[in-house]
Amino acid sequence: LDRADIKGKTVVAPLCGGNIDTTILGRVIERGLSADGRLLRLVSPISDRPGGIAEWTRIAAELGASVKDIHHERAWLYTSVDQVLLSVVLETSGAEHNERIIAGLRRFFPNTHEYSGTGSATGRDLGAI
Repeated sequence: LDRADIKGKTVVAPLCGGNIDTTILGRVIERGLSADGRLLRLVSPISDRPGGIAEWTRIAAELGASVKDIHHERAWLYTSVDQVLLSVVLETSGAEHNERIIAGLRRFFPNTHEYSGTGSATGRDLGAI
C-alpha cells in the first residue's frame, strides 16, 4: 500500500469476516478502556440546585476528564432532600490521572467516591452516602 496520508504512521487493520457488529465492537472498546484503567466510575452527592451538575462537570473537565455517561437520581438518595446522587463514568488517561481527578473533585465535593460496580462505593456503602 503506497498512500501518502498514512506513510510513516502506525496502521492497524482489523481482521474479521466483514460482518462485525458495530455495537459489539463498541462494547469491546469500552471494556478495553476499563481494563486499562481509563474509565473511572464515580458517585457524588451534590446540591440539587440549578448549576450543581454543571459545576461538577466543569471541575472534572478542568482536571482533564471526559464525561462518557452521567445519571442523577433524587428518589433513592438517603440524605437531605436538597441533594441528588450523581453517577458518572469518566474517560481518563489512566490510574494516576484517576487519582488526581478524585482528589480534585473531593476538594469541592468531599463525598465523591469511586464506584466499584458491586453496589458500593469503594470503602463505603452507597446507602450511607
